[in-house]
Amino acid sequence: MDYLVWGAMLEAYRKLKTKLKTSAELKEALQVTWDNLPQGPIDRAVKDFSNSLRRLEAGVVAWRVVNTLNIPSDNGILASDHYLTALFQRCY
Repeated sequence: MDYLVWGAMLEAYRKLKTKLKTSAELKEALQVTWDNLPQGPIDRAVKDFSNSLRRLEAGVVAWRVVNTLNIPSDNGILASDHYLTALFQRCY
């Protein structure tokens, strides 16, 4: 679950007036919080995840092209290895 959704859940949970004493009470409170969660944070989480997947997919395709070239860099590591590292840092 995305941080936007967790943040919205935590904010709603903190607004509860009663102190929870049992795990059953916690489960019930979290279920009510989830049921009342606005759709906005969920939609943003899905959109952000979809965008990350598209960037990753485009990067993997480009990495495959670079990898077929097998261009060595100054330190002997293939340029494709540098590209792959940069790709994952950008996506995550």
